Amino acid sequence: MPRTVWLASYPKSGNTWFRIFLANLLHPEQAPVDLNQLPERTPIASSRGHFDDLLGVPSALLTQAEIDRLRPAADAELARAWDEPLLLRKAHDAYTRLPDGTPLMGQGPDFSAIYILRDPWDVAVSMTNHFNCDLDQAVANLTNPEFAVAVTRRKLNGQLRQQLGTWEMHASGWLQAPMPLCLLRYETMKADPLPEFRRAVRFMELPHDDDAITAALEASRFERLQQAEQAERFQETPKHTQAFFRRGISGEGLDKLTPEQRAPLETMQQRIQALIIERGLAA
Repeated sequence: MPRTVWLASYPKSGNTWFRIFLANLLHPEQAPVDLNQLPERTPIASSRGHFDDLLGVPSALLTQAEIDRLRPAADAELARAWDEPLLLRKAHDAYTRLPDGTPLMGQGPDFSAIYILRDPWDVAVSMTNHFNCDLDQAVANLTNPEFAVAVTRRKLNGQLRQQLGTWEMHASGWLQAPMPLCLLRYETMKADPLPEFRRAVRFMELPHDDDAITAALEASRFERLQQAEQAERFQETPKHTQAFFRRGISGEGLDKLTPEQRAPLETMQQRIQALIIERGLAA
């Protein structure tokens, strides 16, 4: 059975960028890869289609509690059927436990995780574009313990509900998950990418050297992704916006948010930084 590696993050934290990097790393003959036809499969944890197909049960007929209870079984079935040595899966879900104590996202040794952490004020700015909301609403989302995505009742969503909670709850849950963990900081990924991406490559036990990692990073440069999106619309871009790859810079939120908007996010960030130090995680 392959080891499942979660590529976990709060939304708008660099998850898609990392997946594109990995596709360019593992398939250099196709670099830069077609954004809408990534050759490296990274099935998202919340895929309704995968859930239905793997379990043979239509999720539309189940309650949310029943879906949550069955998700670990669907994950185990996907791992059992996977025909490659590495199963990397995108996830935005918080690391939580079901009523019986079972972790929704599994635990070691069958699971490990790469967790991408981005400063919450920059997540808030990026969220306004992706979720079509203003900064007040973005901050409210990041500080809401009940915040979840894919919860609309108007039509059946292609993804299952993903409980996120606050930015702090999300980070704290994953940083303390009972599984091997590689913490990546978005800000470091941008400022000094080679060492940060190298750590992730070694964590996944991939054999690629620095030359291969550097070439994949070059093929995944943000400016290149923006150009590709301008040439052909990215299929993950929300209908209400023109760009998925908006700016991708660090520190923008410190300028755009008011002191009142920044205050709760800065407090959460300070507590998470203390947790990172306490647990001895590279940051």
